Amino acid sequence: MTEAQFEEYLKANSQLSERTVKAYINQFSKFDGMKKNVVTQSQANIISYIDELTASENTKLAVLNVAINMRKHFKKEVNKLNTRKLQLTDDYQVQKNEKKETNKNDLPTSKELIKWENRQYIDGNWAAFIVTHLLRVLSTRNKDLDLKIVPANRSLRKVGKDDKNNYLILRKNSSQVVRSDYKTFKQYGTLKNVIQSRKMNRAIRELIAERDLILGKDTINLLSTKGGAKMNEESIAKKIRSYTFRGLSESDYNKVFVSEVAEVKDLKKLEKISKNRGTSLEVLLKEYHINIDV
Repeated sequence: MTEAQFEEYLKANSQLSERTVKAYINQFSKFDGMKKNVVTQSQANIISYIDELTASENTKLAVLNVAINMRKHFKKEVNKLNTRKLQLTDDYQVQKNEKKETNKNDLPTSKELIKWENRQYIDGNWAAFIVTHLLRVLSTRNKDLDLKIVPANRSLRKVGKDDKNNYLILRKNSSQVVRSDYKTFKQYGTLKNVIQSRKMNRAIRELIAERDLILGKDTINLLSTKGGAKMNEESIAKKIRSYTFRGLSESDYNKVFVSEVAEVKDLKKLEKISKNRGTSLEVLLKEYHINIDV
């Protein structure tokens, strides 16, 4: 598989999302060691090459999946690759189950997370409070928190007609989060959530004042560089961890709250988390329920 063949594959599959294309490019680069000859190499050589990669089972699965899809496009056999995919999938599930058992002892309780969140408010760590509050009440992913803070007055928002950014709208006594740039947007569309919290409202105002910015005039990113510029996804993830309890990820936060709600079998709360995150109940319970003690 040469670069030209890879480009041909991408052009023939123009329905792939930008996120998927970026992932494919990243996975395809891992075939550099075999000169990217995914089409001409034997299935046995491809399997051996992937097995020897210094990577997690999940990453190996992703790399193998790219090879399978591209070989299918060029009418090459994939029977052995599919068999290896089943084996890796099983190995990956075993690893996930083992990790869940470890997490049962390592993750904090929801009470600890809420206590940390409240401490950020008391200490005036406004960005940290806003981030941890939204992680808790909206079960957000990292990308969801790439928010621009704007006023309720539409004439002052500077928002384009087809704008696809995420916004934190400051109202008089509340705020609203509008998300159009998140992982499952194509499936769930724009998500809008009103946050009825005076603490949240004050934290947003204090954050703006702290940065010496003017709402409606200056561009205000919730998560930004020291110079106020927009951050990339990797930097956003690191920034969020700098605000959370013990540096936990957004995924860990979600596991804590999903698991505790699932343990008490509160279907309505699970459905609310599912709707807020833009994730099916099936995925929510499969990926985030770790059976921790309440």
